[in-house]
Amino acid sequence: MCLIAVATSAAMDSSFQDWQFTTSANPAEPTVATNMAGVATAALRVGYSGAGWIDSLSAFGTQTGLWDLGFQNTDTTNDTRGQVALDVPNPVPASSGTNTYTDLELRVIQFVDGLLFKGDLGFSIPGATNGGRTVIETVPGPLPGQWVEDKFQWRLIPSPMTVSLTITGAVGDTLLDRIRLDTTSAAPGAAPLVITSVVQSNQSLAITWTGGTPPYRVYVTTNLLDGGSWQPVGLPVSGTNANVPLAGPSGFLKVGGSQ
Repeated sequence: MCLIAVATSAAMDSSFQDWQFTTSANPAEPTVATNMAGVATAALRVGYSGAGWIDSLSAFGTQTGLWDLGFQNTDTTNDTRGQVALDVPNPVPASSGTNTYTDLELRVIQFVDGLLFKGDLGFSIPGATNGGRTVIETVPGPLPGQWVEDKFQWRLIPSPMTVSLTITGAVGDTLLDRIRLDTTSAAPGAAPLVITSVVQSNQSLAITWTGGTPPYRVYVTTNLLDGGSWQPVGLPVSGTNANVPLAGPSGFLKVGGSQ
């Protein structure tokens, strides 16, 4: 019989949540989201002299659903800046463990004028590696200043069940329009699945292999041409060996791991 090994690929999952702050709800759920693991939340803490949620400010343009987080007062012994605490259930791969990772992409739209609204946000993400910042777009407002969309990226190793990210407002003042957080979680690809031993005993084959991702399954076919179909033999196994009964004068076997 001919033996064919099948390698496995990494498992990946992602989520998307976009807070447009159309109401004053606090904690706020995303306006639009796709997350099979649950519902994300944004808990907002308004700092010193912050106005909180504002439907619109005509002097700042046509943006709606704004949060004025306030600023740091002159008593610097206490941090009075506003904060946004994001908690996002993470649809980590089924094979999650110490070798998994989650990539975060955060987009923030805020007003920046270089004087009061300087845009120098702070971030707290336990265990994350900073992947950099990119300015995506700037839109001038009626006042001196502009609405700026920044993209920030991080990687978390291993993947947490919940992504917790805290945004701290600028020392001057922070006026937020929108927040979006995307996650992509993945398990690094497993080692290639390789059959290491095949021993015939009477009317069965004892097969062993290494690599791949459990559970495994053995398949058999009698024809590799003309669309011959592979049929499973026995039940899935979590170990790296199986006994397969011999049937017919010839055939082909393969071992596959989970995807």
